[in-house]
Amino acid sequence: MITVDEYLGQHLAGHEQELTDEIRANAEILCGRANQLIAEFGEDRGLRSGWRPAAINKSAGGATRSKHMTGHAVDIEDNDGLLDAFCKQNIGLLEQLELWLEDGAATPSWCHVQCVPPRSGRRFFIP
Repeated sequence: MITVDEYLGQHLAGHEQELTDEIRANAEILCGRANQLIAEFGEDRGLRSGWRPAAINKSAGGATRSKHMTGHAVDIEDNDGLLDAFCKQNIGLLEQLELWLEDGAATPSWCHVQCVPPRSGRRFFIP
């Protein structure tokens, strides 16, 4: 289970002023949906990357408009690719949970899900 405190706390030190009530609210929604996805998958997976302040996102090579910065995206550990495959086989679940998945080719050891649609609007997208 990914807690909101874990999701927000990963990069919080030194960036407390960037954490807004809106980001916290977004993180609560996202973590709830991500945990439902993990529960349906049936195998616990940990947090790879949660909320990122702008400087952390830039140093990590994140997109300039990364959903991680707004609390709308999470990277879940997926070294074996099984969670990614599960998501692709369960599109209806992603639709029900209102989650969108970054293509696994771009995320070889994690599963990136977000709770807002990408610009393409596609359930599975290439960054």
